[in-house]
Amino acid sequence: MQQTRGTSAVASLVLGIIALVMVLPSCFLYGVGLLLPLILGILAWIFGKNAISDIDAGIGNPNERGMAVAGYVMGIVAVVLSVLGVCIWAAMFMFIIFSSALLPSWLQQQIGI
Repeated sequence: MQQTRGTSAVASLVLGIIALVMVLPSCFLYGVGLLLPLILGILAWIFGKNAISDIDAGIGNPNERGMAVAGYVMGIVAVVLSVLGVCIWAAMFMFIIFSSALLPSWLQQQIGI
């Protein structure tokens, strides 16, 4: 069994860390900023799964299993948080749009809607 240096495990870990660090600040960028952590989280998830599969098949370095699992889990968490953030921003946007239609006409005239 040849011990190779797997870049998938390292890439998964790095992408997972970056995605998780970017999720919270991206929530303040009106939902659009959540797309980058979402993409990075998906990539971390894929790279982590590939690295774990390679390690299980005997191709990858078993010492890198911890990095692969950590990147895999962080990728999943980043994707879930990003999707949740996008849903919250979409719900807020829809509430703002439809709440003005629910106001009485005299109030809409007073506030200029």
